[in-house]
Amino acid sequence: MKKFIAIVTICCSLSTFSQDKLGAFTGFNYSYFTDGIAGQILAEESFGLQLGIVYEKELSPKVHFRPKLAFSQQGDRTKTKGVINFDPIVGGDFELDQIDSKLTYLNIPLDFKFWNKIYVIAGPQLGFLIQEKQMGEFNQKAKSSVDFGFNLGAGFTVNKLFFEIGIYQGFTEVYQYNYFYTGNSVKAQNGYAKFTVGYMFK
Repeated sequence: MKKFIAIVTICCSLSTFSQDKLGAFTGFNYSYFTDGIAGQILAEESFGLQLGIVYEKELSPKVHFRPKLAFSQQGDRTKTKGVINFDPIVGGDFELDQIDSKLTYLNIPLDFKFWNKIYVIAGPQLGFLIQEKQMGEFNQKAKSSVDFGFNLGAGFTVNKLFFEIGIYQGFTEVYQYNYFYTGNSVKAQNGYAKFTVGYMFK
């Protein structure tokens, strides 16, 4: 948290000497795990908070570089009901939605914004895992503390307010397990849909 506050302070200080824009935003994620890129999704009612700051630099009248720094609650944050008949040695009846892991990331989306009033955003994202909590019988730790993926979304502005919706697909393998009978491997990766509302200070 101290690092986050320090980065926010530096960004605010730089903005006073620049004609570029700086803003803040908040919103929520509907998060889940996917089996590979855009693969199997077994989602539950799993919502998390997202908040942070955004910087915008004009590259051309219709293209802007729009990186963000975001505190983001992800993972499957809903504990699956019922008994999970799973054993890591003998296998069993285990599904993707039974990875009940609350994950918290500090994300750095490196998005590009196309057009102005109504716009499209797209770009890569780098995330750093800062907290992990297992709620169910699946007690495997995340395989990587760094997550890499891609953002795609759209938004619109009203004066200094902006509203955005988007999706994120992670490329990094967070968890992995094998089906005992088939030997098929499941590689769980981060994914979420998001809605944010923000305000540009200048």
